Amino acid sequence: MNRLEVKTSKVTVVCAILLGLIIVPLALGNLYQAISRGGVTAPLLIGVPLLALLGVVLWLAQRGHLRSVKCFTEDGLTRNDGRRFAWADLSCVVDQLHRRRGMTGDFVWRTEIQFSNGESAWLIPRKIANYPEVRGYVASLPCEHKTVRV
Repeated sequence: MNRLEVKTSKVTVVCAILLGLIIVPLALGNLYQAISRGGVTAPLLIGVPLLALLGVVLWLAQRGHLRSVKCFTEDGLTRNDGRRFAWADLSCVVDQLHRRRGMTGDFVWRTEIQFSNGESAWLIPRKIANYPEVRGYVASLPCEHKTVRV
């Protein structure tokens, strides 16, 4: 196989933008209210955690994107942060399963393609538009395949 691009879904970006459009005005409104009233603590206790929460959510989304696979080639794979990993260093593929409360059955939350240097590249099924094609490619990799529950 020559090259397989992992097509990332835009849903995460759209959700992050919508979250920002809701949280930023609410938080800034609370901070403005606290400052204009001479440092009232109640609006500060709402505005600051809202901005902190948005920062954490955006950091987690960015971290997941950078560690995700951008493309597969004959030589190896490339992550979205630009790091390349050779197939010669491939260690194993780990499917991380998760169970939702109140539901039966597990689902693949994340697939990690691990390498001998301790690094890994992620595949997050809900973020990949061409997941069946990517899943078939990963299933054919010549290494140990594990499944763990997280």
